[in-house]
Amino acid sequence: MAVFDDLSDQLARAVSENPLSGQGHGMNTVMGKWSSVVTSMVIGGRQVARGPGFNPVLAMAGTLADGYGLDPLAARIRAAQIVATAIGWRVFEDYLVAAGELGEVPLATLREELVHSARRLGATPWPPPQDPSPQG
Repeated sequence: MAVFDDLSDQLARAVSENPLSGQGHGMNTVMGKWSSVVTSMVIGGRQVARGPGFNPVLAMAGTLADGYGLDPLAARIRAAQIVATAIGWRVFEDYLVAAGELGEVPLATLREELVHSARRLGATPWPPPQDPSPQG
């Protein structure tokens, strides 16, 4: 728990100090290390939810509220969704690139698109506008 708490604090500070920016994709970044630790803990059945305090999801919610004017509930929902996507990509990146046959797309491009997608999601109000109609 001490490692998780330390990485959570580092990541929350990085999010707060660099609002609306990506937190890096390499496994040696704070986000990469935090993603690995939180995934391992959750899969192992460890309780990682903490009481009120400085955590990455709430830090992200604060940046979304300030940066996009979301109300507190919408900001927390969008922050949780963005963090879920960020963890998923970092943990499963190799698989997703292979399964999607994305080898011809530079990894830097895929990662940058993830950052842009997170910003679009972060700017989307909750409840969201109606889903687009399928084409065709």
